[in-house]
Amino acid sequence: MNARGSNDARINSTDAMDEWRFLNTGFSDGVSNMVIDEVLATKIVPETNVPVLRLYGWKPYAISLGYHQSAKEFKLEKCAQDNIDLVRRPTGGRAVFHAEEVTYSVIIPRGHCFFSEDIFTTYNRISEGLLQGLHQFGVNAELVHREEDEAKNGAYKKSVPCFSTSARYEIAFDGKKLVGSAQRRYENSILQHGSILTGEYHLNLAKYVKLRDGITEEDFRQQLADKTITVSQILAKPVNWEALAAALRMGFQQKFNIQFIDNPLTSQEIAEVKQRRVTYPNIGGNHHET
Repeated sequence: MNARGSNDARINSTDAMDEWRFLNTGFSDGVSNMVIDEVLATKIVPETNVPVLRLYGWKPYAISLGYHQSAKEFKLEKCAQDNIDLVRRPTGGRAVFHAEEVTYSVIIPRGHCFFSEDIFTTYNRISEGLLQGLHQFGVNAELVHREEDEAKNGAYKKSVPCFSTSARYEIAFDGKKLVGSAQRRYENSILQHGSILTGEYHLNLAKYVKLRDGITEEDFRQQLADKTITVSQILAKPVNWEALAAALRMGFQQKFNIQFIDNPLTSQEIAEVKQRRVTYPNIGGNHHET
């Protein structure tokens, strides 16, 4: 059996349980959230060789930029005035306004059965766990395959918000994007994180973007509204953050026969996070980008 076939067999096995670490780190500022993901991916997971599912939120609300995205596209003074964090992700893609959402990160060590040299194989496996959790919560979303031309269409490189663009595969409901995700491959791990929209506050990204080409704030907001959908819209009721987080955890557990170990960040890990915060790109803060 080839390596990929062996991995698939292990993932789908109902005999042996796979041990993962589970972290619910609650609500943190933008830099803390990104630094925690980076520390887990570059130091902790490669050392422990144990995959991690982390769920978290943002306080204050924040806009995260893709790794190569320019901060010049945003109204930095307006963000500061409204107490909106602006932070750079370790992953690629475009801007995401993190507000009413459950954010997830999955970190996989090299050599684990989830690890694949093919980006889409790992992406789709993680998506299956997210879908199982969403179904458990009553959201009948699906993994949609966009044709390559369709995914490229929409002027990806010219579009500021992640949720206004299409990826080759994405979790959607009624043709609208529900989950936006990004992935980065390190030497000894894979980090994938993303946003599961629970409310419509992300539409306010329109207030903080430097618009051009005659596009108005209302045009921008409508573009986002036309292409996205939220859990609260689907269920026609407010979303309990902790309940959705619990459903997502259960989804991964059921789909892949995972035994989760609840293991909060240790004092040593917290010290590492604090140390990396000092030099992490905090756009508009001590390490202002121009």
